[in-house]
Formats: sequence, structure tokens, C-alpha cells
Amino acid sequence: MSTITQVATLAGVSKATVSRVLSGTTPVKDETKSRVLDAINTLSYSPNQAARSLASNKTYTIGLVASRIDTAYYGPAASGVEKALRGGDRHVIIASGNGSLEGEREAVDFLIKRQVDALVVLTNFMSEEEIAVINKRCPVFVLNQHFPGDDGHSISFDNFAGGEMATQYLIDKGHKKIATVTGPLWKHDAYQRYLGCQKALQKADIALHFQLEGNFSANSGMTHMQSILEREDKPTAIFFANDIMAMGALHVCAEHGVKVPEDIAIIGFDDLDMSKYYSPSITTIKLPLYDMAEATAYLLLNSVYGAHFPLKTTFFPELIVRQSA
Repeated sequence: MSTITQVATLAGVSKATVSRVLSGTTPVKDETKSRVLDAINTLSYSPNQAARSLASNKTYTIGLVASRIDTAYYGPAASGVEKALRGGDRHVIIASGNGSLEGEREAVDFLIKRQVDALVVLTNFMSEEEIAVINKRCPVFVLNQHFPGDDGHSISFDNFAGGEMATQYLIDKGHKKIATVTGPLWKHDAYQRYLGCQKALQKADIALHFQLEGNFSANSGMTHMQSILEREDKPTAIFFANDIMAMGALHVCAEHGVKVPEDIAIIGFDDLDMSKYYSPSITTIKLPLYDMAEATAYLLLNSVYGAHFPLKTTFFPELIVRQSA
């Protein structure tokens, strides 16, 4: 069985250089990297992961906690994280919270007990304060979320600007009776979208017609849309704080023969892939979820393993105009 010393000798480099090529965390000149890889192939060298872990006190595995793995939101996010980490020669263990707070907590405990080096959390029920406590047990990295005392472990998105942009679009279309169905307002992203909506209305000197608090689910969008259609003073436009709720609302509108956008305009948030295929297709605010997930993984690799991946830590919204508004 070949050794790292033999690889270094054949390639004419140090063992440290071979280690850098294997880890992928530190830039190595292309010519040097090519020599090392040729030597590895020639000698059929395979690094011993157990020995590598003992030497570094790391397992080289990352835990990924997703509130669910069967939705249009969490799937792309998990995929972006996994692809980027695999590109950094790290393995990912995925645990689902099965759509509950208790499930998310169990997933975190499961992964920490398996001695992962860090966690990426894509949760829906855990509070920022609880995530901050977990960060003391194991480094935690988040996207589109923050927690008290954040010390560079999050990738941010300007949800305030997105909420303002969505509402401003409805105002520019001439709407004055604008309602909003928010996400849970204890969540940072939902609250910022709501504040952005309020800001756009204040600038236009228009009062918010009314606000309902949803939970980001399709059922929530359906339930609130049903109640809206039963109101005497209906809005002419509704800003839903995510596309999933907007999809639920569109389903109810279709059942009741309500034309969108002729009778009620609807705008969503996230720009999920399926939004473009709905009828009518959903006007929305783009949240570059996959790119943010990749960036979260690169942030982790840089912070935990000393890698040097180019990093973008802040992302901004983009208006995607389709048929529903």
C-alpha cells in the first residue's frame, strides 16, 4: 500500500502540499496539482480517512438539517449545500425535521452525536435563540436567517427590499386596496418582508388594506384566500410572503371562478421553479436559493477547514414579472 510520503517523493513536493491537494481547501498551482494527481494515480494512493480524522481531530463530515426534504423550497437548498460541500471533498449527512419543532431538535441531536464538524440548518420552527445555543455545541451555518451573536455564520438576503419591491410593483399597477398574507412574524425573513411591504405603502401614502399571518404552507394560502373571498371589502391585490402560499391561493381562486389578475392580482416571493408553470404563472420576487445554499457551504468550508473559496455573503431580490399580477 502506497503512502503519502511516496506520493510526495514521486511528485517532487512536500507532504503538506499533497495534503493541500487532497483537501482542496488551499489553492495549489495547477502545474503542481497536476504532478501530485499524476503521482496519486500512478501509485493508486488512497488516503486513510480514519487516520486523517485522528490526526486533525475532525471527521470531515457535515450535518445538514432540513425542516423537510420533500418540498420545492428545501430540496434545492439542500442540493446546493450538498453539491458545494462535495466539491470541497466533504461528506454530508442529511436529517429531516419532518415538519415539526421536535423533529428539527431530534435531527440536530442525531447529527451532533455523530460528531459532525459543523451543521447547516434549513429549519422552519427553531428560533434564532435556540440556534445560537446549538452553535455553542457545534458550529452552525444558516442561510436567509440570522441569530443573536452571529459571528459570520450566515448568508443573508435583503428580505426588506424584496417586500418593498413586491408591494411597489402592485402600487405601480394602480392598486390601492393591497392586502398581505405574511409568514410567521416571529421569523426574521417573514417580518422583514412585512416591514418592506409597509414601507412601500407608506411612501405612496396608501394604508394597508389588511394583513393576515400565514405559516408559509399551501394550506395556509388556501385558508386565507377562502376567508378573503368571503369579505365584503375585498382587496384588488394581495402580496403573499412566499410562492407556496400564493399557489394555494390560486387554487382557491380557480375553484371559485375568480380571475387572476383581472379580479384580484397576486404576487408571491421566492421564485420557485414551479411558479413559472402555474396558470396563471406567478409574478414573484426571486430569492436565489440555490446560489445562497452554495455560498453557505463555501462559508462553512472557509471557516471550519481554512479553505479559501471566493465568497458572496449578501444577496438581493429581483422582480420576476409573469401573469398573476
